[in-house]
Amino acid sequence: MAQETPTGFIDVHAHIAPTSFLKEIHKSGKSFGVDVEETDGGHALTFPGLPTLRAAGGSLADTVTRSEWMQEQGIGSQYMAAWLDIQGYTLSKDKEAEWVRLLNEHMAQTAKDSGDAFRSIAAVPLRDGEKAAQELEYAVKTLGMLGTMLPSDPADVDVADAELEPFWAAAEELDVPVMLHGASHSKWPQVGPSYLAFSMGRTLDTTILAAKLIHSGLLDRHPKLKLMLCHGGGALPFLIGRVDVAYRRGMEKVAELERGGPEDYMSMLYYDTVTVNPRSLKLLLDMAGPEHVLLGTDWVWAAMSGGLMDAVGTIGLDQADQDLITRQNALRLFKG
Repeated sequence: MAQETPTGFIDVHAHIAPTSFLKEIHKSGKSFGVDVEETDGGHALTFPGLPTLRAAGGSLADTVTRSEWMQEQGIGSQYMAAWLDIQGYTLSKDKEAEWVRLLNEHMAQTAKDSGDAFRSIAAVPLRDGEKAAQELEYAVKTLGMLGTMLPSDPADVDVADAELEPFWAAAEELDVPVMLHGASHSKWPQVGPSYLAFSMGRTLDTTILAAKLIHSGLLDRHPKLKLMLCHGGGALPFLIGRVDVAYRRGMEKVAELERGGPEDYMSMLYYDTVTVNPRSLKLLLDMAGPEHVLLGTDWVWAAMSGGLMDAVGTIGLDQADQDLITRQNALRLFKG
């Protein structure tokens, strides 16, 4: 029997580092080449080639505090993805696949144990397209997960590489959303200063990745793919005019696009409300339409500068559009 979605808002963009997973890898992390230290603030992980992560604990690792907050905000259901820092994208191919399988199993079980208000979003290994496709199928069909969230071009991985083609085909066949989310350990150090990594780094990589995927013809090959850009699409909604003009002038053309130009693909994409600014959200809604925008909080980080209701209640939306953004689009897209 399918799990019934509770009434209320649906938050499609939230993160968790499951306590059960952290405890297990505290014992077995060495076998993956990952150092795990238990601190007063939670478990601190060190992956190959990366600095030690900030400790994962408290409201990032459990569902107690978030449940109370959700009730206060009118959120009846939250779709939880793993904290991207712990997805293991700097591990070797075999170790990454093994790590992600363990993570997904703990993610799914944590959501199940936490009650009907919670569903889970899968991780996939990024260094092998076939393994990514297999893991997504396992996560959806066996674990009951609703889709997947990818870090946008983390570390030394190019998510637009042709190697991942089997994964995109699997996501289209399974009819589940693929969410693109900025990575903490991205290529930003090659672009700008560390003090802008949170504000710009974690949105610029999604902006660039989405443009690369459009240019590659991904959405021509997989027209039914449900591709969702976190953080309101980064800067892409506001730069798409330049991207489109450059393509049509032949300055930036990788493949011949069936729809004419990159801007013609924006209506095929989905976005969340995590712009952290209601004025930016208004611009996004004007471009994408309320049918393609879904409520997100980015738990445990800030949903909107003035609170969650900035995303739905203070920017002049009528009730029908509010309902689309806060619930109906999620039910349709994620089939949750």
